[in-house]
Amino acid sequence: MSKPANPDLVRRVLEIALEELGSKPPEKINMRLIAQRAGVSPTAIYYYFPSKEALFERIKFEAMDELEARVAAAQDPGAKARERLAALIREFAAWCLERPHLASLLMDELPARTDLDEEGMGRYYALSFRARDLLAEAVAEGSLAPRNLLLEVSLAQAAVWGIVTLFLNKRVHPDYWDSAEPLVDRFIELCLGDAKGAIA
Repeated sequence: MSKPANPDLVRRVLEIALEELGSKPPEKINMRLIAQRAGVSPTAIYYYFPSKEALFERIKFEAMDELEARVAAAQDPGAKARERLAALIREFAAWCLERPHLASLLMDELPARTDLDEEGMGRYYALSFRARDLLAEAVAEGSLAPRNLLLEVSLAQAAVWGIVTLFLNKRVHPDYWDSAEPLVDRFIELCLGDAKGAIA
């Protein structure tokens, strides 16, 4: 696509869609509402985003960048890989709990992308690759011994998202309806042993 004629409108549309995702699930958001809030016709938005899915795809990449930056900021470069991996899991869980509709967009709503070049794949799966590399470091340190790095990372991602989803939907035991922290911490203990910390 050529350079947008109105980059301010593109940014405003993205901001409005993100605000809407703060309080509504993706399926409750429509382009007409976004256009109304932006003060333009739906046609103006469709010039830049030919469908709601195209808009959400752009938001998805921005959200992944935000999540990756947050995870990177939570890392203590002086800590052992196992502790940094625990921090990654906690930060991922905390972000999903704080932004559940946006997390749902990333984890559930849009199809996975397998048609990307190497750079795109690196950006799309940045968190998984970071976890894989930390797991490899932990193996080198002798603190963990996974059978398959990508399998372990994929299982951990599925488990954390499962914890978040069940917690938000109150499908865990009522003793744990007030905080997901014990659930996430126990999961980390089961996977990594005693890696200290607490989710936000």
